[in-house]
Amino acid sequence: MKKIIITTIILANLIPFSGNAANLSDKLSGRILLDVERNGEAWYIYPKDKKRYYLGRPADAFKVMRELGLGISESNFQRIAQAGMPVKGDTALARALAGTIVLQVERNGEAWYINPLDLKKYFLGRPEDAFKVMRELGLGITREDLARIHKPGTDESINKWSKYEHKKINAVGREFTVDMITINLDNPRLWITTDATALSPAPNNDKYNGFYSAKSLGKFVTEHDGFAGVNGTYFCAYASCESNNYYFFPVYDTFLGKIINEDQLKYWTTGPIMAFDIVNNFYYFKDSRELKSLENFETVYGTKLQAAIGNKPRLIENGMNQLIEWELDSKQKNTRAMRNAIGYKKGDNGGKGTVYLVITQNATVPDLAEIMKAIGVDYALNLDGGYSSALWYGDEYMVMPGRDVPNAIVFSEK
Repeated sequence: MKKIIITTIILANLIPFSGNAANLSDKLSGRILLDVERNGEAWYIYPKDKKRYYLGRPADAFKVMRELGLGISESNFQRIAQAGMPVKGDTALARALAGTIVLQVERNGEAWYINPLDLKKYFLGRPEDAFKVMRELGLGITREDLARIHKPGTDESINKWSKYEHKKINAVGREFTVDMITINLDNPRLWITTDATALSPAPNNDKYNGFYSAKSLGKFVTEHDGFAGVNGTYFCAYASCESNNYYFFPVYDTFLGKIINEDQLKYWTTGPIMAFDIVNNFYYFKDSRELKSLENFETVYGTKLQAAIGNKPRLIENGMNQLIEWELDSKQKNTRAMRNAIGYKKGDNGGKGTVYLVITQNATVPDLAEIMKAIGVDYALNLDGGYSSALWYGDEYMVMPGRDVPNAIVFSEK
């Protein structure tokens, strides 16, 4: 049942926000956004929950607008100036209702949109009228910025081949909050890529002859029209990064067709590697030296490499916790932070299996290994966590990025 707004409620809403700088959803509350990098799809940021609602076709937009509408008394309604009229009306009242869709509950329930920019009301009328208002007042936004504003609900599935869950996992006698994407490798349209940023000139005092730039996970995903993605390896493959270079573990750059840091496959181990071929079969190398080279992979397996990433420490092998004590530093052992992993579970009845992208809160790396074991994966590899953590699914950041990263794992559909 729609509420009729009364003066006391309006006055309460006029109290200014006194907290810290607002995030993007706060800044765009009540606005209609147009995804300029896709097909101009429109979204409405509902002021009550700051979530974005898809407006779709004219009938869909009209339905959403009416369902999210707020009943208003006729006396208050008449105090708000109408678009195209020279009067200002009660701007204090209009400002309190800025971005809201109001319904004339004392008339015939007509719907109006209070535009935050000019503080005037726009008649939504029929579906075609609502769609026209939406287009005329919409604000263009990039796909990545739009992804920073959450949709309603917690779990999501864009098709039968993948899903996202926000859930609790019990491990080591504690309950952990987990963001998890599962992707079925049997999807005939699936395309897995591992991508790295460009090698840049090193500072004069950099003894490793170069460093890798970084960019947001969203850029990795949107550049290849992905539906899911997670940040990749640690920034540095060495025990200390005193030179501040962004050198990292072996990663197969799908688009260059080469293994970045391939020398690490020949001369010393940097831990395990997960890989996928061009038809999404999974491969696991316990020691990075087992991969040897790109040419060796193609010779041994008779197929081409599609994606591969290595990182320390190993978490799960054959369903068992395989952490090696000397591979962990004190921070990984003792600091509870955001931790990331990629896991794989074998398929049933000849299926190719399932990939798990997991980010958990307030955990150590040993905790992460036990979480992946509780999830039931057969193999799991630690990824860079903490401030590098970022998770993308269905055009939404499920875990917001803290910083740019040098490489990422992206899942797309051909």
